[in-house]
Amino acid sequence: MLLQKMKLTRAILLFLWPVAACAQSGLPVLQAGTVSISGEVAIPETMKKDSVWLLLVIPQPFTGENKQYKTLLDPDGRFALKVNTETDISRCAVGTDINMENLITVLLANGRDSKITFSYSDDGIIDKVKTSDDAGFTEEDLILSLNKFNEMIGYRSDKPIERLYDKPFSVFLDHTNSILQERRAILNKPPLLSEKMNEIIFKDYLLAMYYGYIFNYHDKMVLNYSNTNNRKRPDSSEIKKPGREYYSFLKDLDLNNQLHLYGFSYPDFTQELLENNILNIPRIQDTPIREWTEEVKDILEDLIGSDQGLFYDILIGNAYAMQFGTELEPLTTKQIENIKNYYKGGELEKILLRKNQDIKQLALAKEAVVVNNTPDVSPEELMSTIISKYKGKTVIVDFWATWCGPCLEAIKASRDIKKQLVDKDAVFIYISSPSSPRELWERHIQGIGGEQYYLSAEEWRYVLDSFDFSAIPTYLIFDKEGVLKQQFTGYPGNEEMQRRIEAVLEGDLISHKKQ
Repeated sequence: MLLQKMKLTRAILLFLWPVAACAQSGLPVLQAGTVSISGEVAIPETMKKDSVWLLLVIPQPFTGENKQYKTLLDPDGRFALKVNTETDISRCAVGTDINMENLITVLLANGRDSKITFSYSDDGIIDKVKTSDDAGFTEEDLILSLNKFNEMIGYRSDKPIERLYDKPFSVFLDHTNSILQERRAILNKPPLLSEKMNEIIFKDYLLAMYYGYIFNYHDKMVLNYSNTNNRKRPDSSEIKKPGREYYSFLKDLDLNNQLHLYGFSYPDFTQELLENNILNIPRIQDTPIREWTEEVKDILEDLIGSDQGLFYDILIGNAYAMQFGTELEPLTTKQIENIKNYYKGGELEKILLRKNQDIKQLALAKEAVVVNNTPDVSPEELMSTIISKYKGKTVIVDFWATWCGPCLEAIKASRDIKKQLVDKDAVFIYISSPSSPRELWERHIQGIGGEQYYLSAEEWRYVLDSFDFSAIPTYLIFDKEGVLKQQFTGYPGNEEMQRRIEAVLEGDLISHKKQ
């Protein structure tokens, strides 16, 4: 359901206090809150283990994050935790490390204690769930909706690859929309979900497709060129650069629809839009919020088709969140003053100031960043030269990019691991390339810390080819003698990542004792 259009002009709106979107029946609204959750997980005897972790992921759309919470089940399978919410009704993903590929949906309501029970079948699949507040969704919705989403993500067409890189931008957009409709058909196959849940899932997938695919036109066309020209790489002149008008597709995404608040893609989509170097939306910094919002409306109004609504609220929160998440930088005194003047103690002020307290704590442990010059050697000698600089330490190399959502989520998650390895002679090296705009890269590394390298496009291609990988994040772990011990693509989670690093550390320790 679309938000009702307000009939006040922008001039009149400037004299009103800004507020979150008004609630409509059954739709979430932005609201600061906390929810206490308790429950029980039934696990077959054959699958029980000494410790089982429960994971809960909750979208925080106003501050641009899918926040993760973890807690151990007690010996009887019970758990309890408290989570911060940014909407009055929050759709979360819940599961355990019995099977992290199988997560269920739960709904949390601000101001109410939530009780959740679910059980696993003998094959490790969640087959029953009961919650104290289902928000009108069916048990099938709760059990199967995230499976449906993953099925859409994993769908691959058997159609031949179509040549797109030399076609008009509209052909690429039409091609993408045809893929979307193919994948939407998955929602019409048994087992069927409710109409409302289907709409939520499709909107979530739609935004994921657009920020991961449409926003990255250049990279997708480089890949398309390679796939349709016997794996050759294109010259820069062979790939067109989209202009601002390319983003007129934003009108079709219904960005003011409150159902997006249920989605896991809304935060990532908004962050990608704010960081887009073609739209070039200014950073908020110490600019008064009304002034910044007017600048943003001048850029986006004709592309989105509106100069008001929920999405502009979301943009404001995410503009501050870029500073939080990218640089681990708390709000300045001026920013806090701007927020209080604009929100007048309202819900969105509460969310931002609460988040600022969290960032203050994280910033205390922020690691210093070291920007290294790339060694002046041939591409063949590049990695060995970099690794040799850290001889005597276990080296973890992370290949990443500013546009890579999984990379950034993994970097955030790994902060806890880095704390535990401070005194263990381990060093983290982060390697990126010109696919990450230099200015954006320089902002991101402030919140990442560690040893940073920015390779040329030629150096990046050589390293990927020589280590035989094409996707990121990819990790290399070298022992203290500079010998590669592990290589893998995709972040395996903190526990597994720490296990792999410590396996190399332990090997180094044993080797040292033998000498």
